[in-house]
Amino acid sequence: MLNKQGFNLWANNYDYTVQLSEEGQSYPFAGYKDILNKVFNEAMQQHPSTILDIGFGTGVLTSKLYESGHTIDGIDFSSEMIALAQKKMPKANLIEWDISMGVSDEIKGKRYDRKS
Repeated sequence: MLNKQGFNLWANNYDYTVQLSEEGQSYPFAGYKDILNKVFNEAMQQHPSTILDIGFGTGVLTSKLYESGHTIDGIDFSSEMIALAQKKMPKANLIEWDISMGVSDEIKGKRYDRKS
């Protein structure tokens, strides 16, 4: 499993690596686009909404939701991934945090929309 440093080093090539793996239907991203589309379509059932994305990476999915008018809070432990995602979503609340340490104080107590 990659740690924070590993994801920071991978950040600039992450999307390309995911694309190659997904197109080749190989581990670990086989079927990735299908999953992203399913999550996106579910989120669009309640629009606009407030969404928490844990481990948003470069913001591939989250930026599409952001562009569609959703309010985004995101948590990721990679500062490099956050920097790339922040360019796509300048007004999103993107937090550098390791979720294995629990919930960040910045979002503790916030409520997020969910489909009933």
